[in-house]
Amino acid sequence: MSEQQRSTNIRPYPPSTGQAAQSPADGAVRTPVVEVRVLRPAQAAAAAAALVRGFDEEPAKVALLPDAAMRRPWLETSIRGRLHEALRYGTVHVAVVGRELAAVAVWLPPGVPKLSLRGAVRALLALLVHAPAIARSVPRIISVLVRDLPGWVTLARRRRRAVACAAHGLTWRLDLLATVPEQRGQGSARSLLERQLQRCDQDGAAAWLETTDPVNVPIYERFGFVTVAHIADLSWLPGLWVMRREPRTG
Repeated sequence: MSEQQRSTNIRPYPPSTGQAAQSPADGAVRTPVVEVRVLRPAQAAAAAAALVRGFDEEPAKVALLPDAAMRRPWLETSIRGRLHEALRYGTVHVAVVGRELAAVAVWLPPGVPKLSLRGAVRALLALLVHAPAIARSVPRIISVLVRDLPGWVTLARRRRRAVACAAHGLTWRLDLLATVPEQRGQGSARSLLERQLQRCDQDGAAAWLETTDPVNVPIYERFGFVTVAHIADLSWLPGLWVMRREPRTG
């Protein structure tokens, strides 16, 4: 167990769950099962690329930056920073179908800040790398901000209250969860959720998340999440759901 894991009381995860399907004797083709693994640092670039692809059409990001060429640099910078933060704790999981990376889940343990000082420095350096592309998107962001400034203030206040409610106590945060488009429908995201939520139940810990995609809400509800707050009265944002799941016992 690493020093960082000891300091946050994180039990180490087994390296993987599930196994590759074997070909039956009759030669018939079987759909490979989903194998869930703890992400290794050497795989971080591939995991970040999968997350970028999975989040590229998220409603909030598309609403704020409809131009994909403007959206991608922001998305890449944000996701890489958040992924590297969670890698410190060994709490990034990947789902593999066959030999392909299908989905990624980024979890933050209880009591861990979303962004450390080291993470902030890394994010700043990443922004500098993408500075020309990001600079082109700034006028668009400013125009959205100015056009609905009261809405932004309302969003910030209501979100802060909702997060305080959802994240109280011993609570894991699902920071990122995405499946690459061509692997959707294989059960990869379900396998990732089940792995960590089982851990939460064993430890008596809750879990919480945020989403701006209404399609996700009933999916998370099937895993026991309930909506703490739904912020829907913003002109540019389809909606923001803050959700929490209590640990199951028995």
